[in-house]
Amino acid sequence: MIISVVLTLTLFGATTWSALQQPLARRPAFHHRLTGALLALSLTVAAALITTVLVAHP
Repeated sequence: MIISVVLTLTLFGATTWSALQQPLARRPAFHHRLTGALLALSLTVAAALITTVLVAHP
């Protein structure tokens, strides 16, 4: 469970870091796709974590 929480927070951090590190002016389409993909992955992991908690502890 703790590993899942750490993974979720790491993914959110990676999304933020990626959005700040990629130069937006040079390749805006790539920047938006990368940030969107990481955000979707983060939200998927967060939803899986919430589902796991709700199923494991009714």
